[in-house]
Amino acid sequence: MSAITTSAPSGLPIAAVERETGIPKDLLRMWERRYGFPQPQRDAAGDRQYSAAEVAKLRLISRLLDLGFRPGKLVRLEIDALQALTTVHTPMQEVPANCSRLVAVLQGHAAAAAREYLRHQLLEQGLRHFVLEFLPAANQLVGEAWLRGELQVYEEHLYSEEVTRVIRESLSTVPAGRQTPRVMLTTCPGEQHVLGLLMVETLLRLHGCDTIAFGAQMPLSDIVQAAGKHAVDVVVLSFSPSYQGNIAADLAQLAQQLPTRAQLWVGGGGCRQQSNLPPGVSHVRELTELDGLVECWLQA
Repeated sequence: MSAITTSAPSGLPIAAVERETGIPKDLLRMWERRYGFPQPQRDAAGDRQYSAAEVAKLRLISRLLDLGFRPGKLVRLEIDALQALTTVHTPMQEVPANCSRLVAVLQGHAAAAAREYLRHQLLEQGLRHFVLEFLPAANQLVGEAWLRGELQVYEEHLYSEEVTRVIRESLSTVPAGRQTPRVMLTTCPGEQHVLGLLMVETLLRLHGCDTIAFGAQMPLSDIVQAAGKHAVDVVVLSFSPSYQGNIAADLAQLAQQLPTRAQLWVGGGGCRQQSNLPPGVSHVRELTELDGLVECWLQA
């Protein structure tokens, strides 16, 4: 369905909509072609302009994607129905005591205050407990607050950036790991979420592993090539619930093409519904399982 052209459209450009909703521009264009939503108008230069109503609906859709819903169903629903779904699937949870001020701090829009709050929690609990106990509860709290509309996308991004900064600062004081196992960490194309990978990297570093972080959205062929060039023993991938690719197909391709020595460990909310992982792929359901995987690798 083609976009509507008007002489004086008003709305947000596609880059701003991506920032507001967290939905990548390529995905917005694909939905426009496949589902007929959104239907942005065009300005005089031919650039897309999204209305306030479309942006509001896209925010709700983005929240529901993180809960595991598929876009084909969501784009056909009205805003009221989408809001009802978010309310039903994100009920208020009891907030752990050590997270009680987190949402308020983020709503205060002071990066330094958020940073100091997180630093205090890390220093009080230690790096391992911070990653294993505080962050899972904090991540869930922030995610649910965003799903209910209590936090905006930029406030969630601030949280992720400050957590990353605080952990990186702490990791800089951890001695370099031994040479084995050498672990590379990345995500497949289209997967932008890397906070879970950083948590895994932290625990592996504390266990003495040699880790190489490649960031997000690495093409599968590059993952295979890098694993060989760096002689890695383990490739760690993370898939969020909003991942739009075919996880099983991606893992099957990697399992076939990775060097024989390289094991494949995967985790994240996107893997929860994967019942048939390729042989030899280890599904890390809980962070505490990493210790056992490392020990098994060392014994083998």
